[in-house]
Amino acid sequence: MAIVSSAQGVASTGVRVPQLRFRRRWILFVMVGEAVGFCVPAAAGALTAGTAWEQWQTLLLILAGVVEGALLGAAQALAARPYDGRPHLWSWIAVTALGAAVAWTCGLTVSALGRSSTVPLAAFIAAAIVLGVVGLIAMPTLQWASMRSTTPQSVLWIPVNAGAWAVGVVWTLLPFPFIDGSTPLRGLIVVYALAGLFMAITVAAFTAPLARRFFAGAEPQKID
Repeated sequence: MAIVSSAQGVASTGVRVPQLRFRRRWILFVMVGEAVGFCVPAAAGALTAGTAWEQWQTLLLILAGVVEGALLGAAQALAARPYDGRPHLWSWIAVTALGAAVAWTCGLTVSALGRSSTVPLAAFIAAAIVLGVVGLIAMPTLQWASMRSTTPQSVLWIPVNAGAWAVGVVWTLLPFPFIDGSTPLRGLIVVYALAGLFMAITVAAFTAPLARRFFAGAEPQKID
């Protein structure tokens, strides 16, 4: 009996070790990928504000969001790469980039409606709710579509990630009370880079348990 119990303990530890390793790896990769990725639209917004490029700011921000999504998708796929349940690298990057573009489009549309003096308050609130929900679920829904055929119960990816982003995005709103038109460009970039870092940490930590369940169900193919 003692031998069986000991063997079970060793087996249990053997399962937990790669999963714990995955969790640390996921948080590190996703944190770096999203933090660096968010710097791209943050810099695009700061560099175009008050310049001749401001008329193109919306388009540039969406394109920058595509870059952000691509970097995030690459980070997630590479974090799971040593494991049998990993998503396909290039398709994951593509759907994540597309989801980021949709999210940025929704967010910028809400911002534009909020600045408009012709949009009734009720219409703005309704549009903000709809666009907010679409923006939050766009990326995880597209990611789910790319893994649903190989990952059981993968639909859970949508609400967990949407919730993680809903919490994480709050960090990007915190700088607003502390900046204005007189804030130096360097200060803007630093403030939003820090906000992006905290958002990245939040999303990485919130999504790690489910990512471990989906992608690290088996032992890694190589030691990371």
